[in-house]
Amino acid sequence: MARTEFGKNRTSCACHLCVTNCRFMPGFLIPADLDRLLPPNADPFKWAERNLLASPGAMVMKDGQIFRIPTLVPATKSDGSCMHLSDKNLCTIHENAPFGCAFFDCGPPPEGLSEAGLRAVMEEWRKCSSLYFLLWHHLNTRGKTQRSPEESRRRMREALEAEAEEQRKIEIAIERLEIMEREQPEQFVRLKKWIESLHDRE
Repeated sequence: MARTEFGKNRTSCACHLCVTNCRFMPGFLIPADLDRLLPPNADPFKWAERNLLASPGAMVMKDGQIFRIPTLVPATKSDGSCMHLSDKNLCTIHENAPFGCAFFDCGPPPEGLSEAGLRAVMEEWRKCSSLYFLLWHHLNTRGKTQRSPEESRRRMREALEAEAEEQRKIEIAIERLEIMEREQPEQFVRLKKWIESLHDRE
């Protein structure tokens, strides 16, 4: 049976843009994610220290007031990527991936879905004794925190821009080589042999 939340089906896209989110901005958990991810009989606080971070959460507006809804997010590696992202850029917990990962991809977000998830988190904060609330405070007081979503988006945008610039330089270099091969074949052959000699030295 397909996994659903708030009447919406999960996505399964794993394209380059989707993986970029895993590298810079792992999605947030809703309360139901804890039921899926927390192993049976595990100490939830010790488990959270190894697997989660306390995020300041998304900025929202209600009745003219701007405030944040603090969220739990997956812990990250030293490079900032999600701890569940493998060397092959695959999610190692794909089946039980957090709501903020499983239901959003590179396409337009389903209308109202993010808001529904944040409302579910907000309900946990109103209780002040829920596991979600307690885990967030436990992690926050121990300095196990994630940067703000705005900062994560800025870093992701800069990385994408840098990658696009590198790709542009490669495309220009290839184009120039093709022109050389066509208009200056002898010089192209010499350049090719020189490059091959560099590889041989390695």
